[in-house]
Amino acid sequence: MYHSIADVKETWPFRHLSCPVYIFESHLKALKWAKFHTISLQKLYEYMATGKEVPSRSVVLTFDDGYLDNWVYAYPLLKRYGLHGTIFVNIDFVDPSESLRPNLGDVWGGRASLKDLPTSGFLSWQELREMDSSGIMNIQSHGMSHTWYFSSPEIMDYHHPGDPYPWLAWNSHPERKHLWMTEDQQTFVPWGTPVYKHEKSLATRRYFPDENLNATLEEYVKSQHGEMLFQKPEWRQRLEKISDEYRKKNGDYGYFESDSEYMARLHHELADSKKIIETQLGKTVNFLCWPGGGYNDTSLKISKEVGYLASTLASSYQGTKRNQFGEDPSRWIRISPPNFRWNDTRVEYKGGLHLICLLNSVRGSRLFTVLLKALKIPFKLSQWFGRIS
Repeated sequence: MYHSIADVKETWPFRHLSCPVYIFESHLKALKWAKFHTISLQKLYEYMATGKEVPSRSVVLTFDDGYLDNWVYAYPLLKRYGLHGTIFVNIDFVDPSESLRPNLGDVWGGRASLKDLPTSGFLSWQELREMDSSGIMNIQSHGMSHTWYFSSPEIMDYHHPGDPYPWLAWNSHPERKHLWMTEDQQTFVPWGTPVYKHEKSLATRRYFPDENLNATLEEYVKSQHGEMLFQKPEWRQRLEKISDEYRKKNGDYGYFESDSEYMARLHHELADSKKIIETQLGKTVNFLCWPGGGYNDTSLKISKEVGYLASTLASSYQGTKRNQFGEDPSRWIRISPPNFRWNDTRVEYKGGLHLICLLNSVRGSRLFTVLLKALKIPFKLSQWFGRIS
């Protein structure tokens, strides 16, 4: 399971999702060296559902979210090594431009230099079409919004400079979500806005906060010279006091979305994302990756009703499932192992996620042994992999 394939951007709040380009290429080299075969999600599904044969060393490479660098770096490298992957794209983040931006293929062809390559942003429909039609990348659904929604009236924090809630801006200005990596969107939401308890959008019933409470806090921050308030060590205590006093005096007029609103939103997220990709790319979309691993019984039921054949299990899933014939073909587990920094002679453990993907027909640990030797992974780290072989 991959996300971004790019050199780590230290200012990006989700930089742990980036796999440096040279590490990604080392993974591809290792897969080729160990004679692994990259197969499609459709072949994985057919193998699990009917036992249809797949090569003994089969792997599915997946890329979540639809980052531009999947076009710039991942796609040309997969093409170079004769491998294939799947991108799970969320519709709200698709770049509305229709141009094909330069990638490594243009560098290799002498049409661009490395410094010309864009490194931040999200994929456009034209880039998605090009990759999908090539057969190198298969485009599937990651839902519409890939965001978090408030799930409770409980206040957890307040919007302040440098906070880890970019999705506040996504929710208030969804039309600018595709620009999130290239512009500062912190001021899209007033400073001091309460950050209520929240969950992934497809795993919760949405809570709409008391707008008057929000306005009271926002006005107070403005009266304290806005951003300057947060330079004072007691800023949080001040905002908590105002929140408590407001609720004691006025109660809370926040509310949850109704049953019909909740069901309509889930249908929009799941059915419309599927239809939009199908219309844009002229194909059938059968597979879904749950954004952030967030789902519940209701959203899972709806995903099957609107036509998805299979979807991913939560990222936190802990079990013995191995994506093999005889198991439920509609639910897949993916590998989210540690992040490694490769050099010529050793591996340094750095923590985080990545490596490879979703193994499907592993019939024993011997295949892992082959790959681990190719990647020069030390014994202690190889024990970690042994748990999933």
